[in-house]
Amino acid sequence: MKKRVRGAIAILLILLSFVPAGAGYGADATPPPGASAEEREIDAAARKYLDAEVARELKTVYDCLAPSSIYRATHDYDAYLTQTGASPVRIREYQILRITQIRVNEDKKAYPRVEKFAQVEVDMKVFFTDTNQAAEVNFNFTFIKEGGRWYKG
Repeated sequence: MKKRVRGAIAILLILLSFVPAGAGYGADATPPPGASAEEREIDAAARKYLDAEVARELKTVYDCLAPSSIYRATHDYDAYLTQTGASPVRIREYQILRITQIRVNEDKKAYPRVEKFAQVEVDMKVFFTDTNQAAEVNFNFTFIKEGGRWYKG
């Protein structure tokens, strides 16, 4: 019996070693051990944005959008509120799966204020108020760093 338990524990530990760093640490957890300071900053920015979406704290959502983004350049806060109010999509839950592709902006001509880019992969449960339908989706959000701070791109 003891051999079986030890064998099961050994197999479990081996399987857990194949789970990618950051995989599935979710909305309430912190980044995994070993995450870099920059990954923790990106995680905090992503959670701030997604928590605000879930809570429908629209001012916070708008403030999480990158100031240099085309959206912010073409939509002031009132326009954003109008557009958001008309959208039937609501994020109900999310789980951050991983942060990848952290890279320096190599096209300063096209994106002069952007220092870096990153991808944040998220599983979300969304709800459509117009059809009363729910769905689970996987989405990659782009986050950008400008002025030393990470924003949703």
